Amino acid sequence: MLKDNRHLVLIYLLIGAIVLSVGLNCYLLSPLTNNLSETSLLSDDATESEEELQLTRSMLAHCQAEQMRKDSLLVKVFNHIEPLTTRAQY
Repeated sequence: MLKDNRHLVLIYLLIGAIVLSVGLNCYLLSPLTNNLSETSLLSDDATESEEELQLTRSMLAHCQAEQMRKDSLLVKVFNHIEPLTTRAQY
């Protein structure tokens, strides 16, 4: 009798797990839920992409400005050094 009760408990637990799994899968895979979640995910992805694009553009502009500053300093240094070397040759 005790062995039968043990088997019944295991069977009920197995049936409960299967019912819970099927119910959860049906809920998560239903078309209404998918359409709503996909729409919100797409809008979230678009917003995130736009923010990332703005950040990348601002970082690129900063990098370009820094490179232009370095280039202008190099031009000034080379223009200053060049006359000294030409004078030394004569």
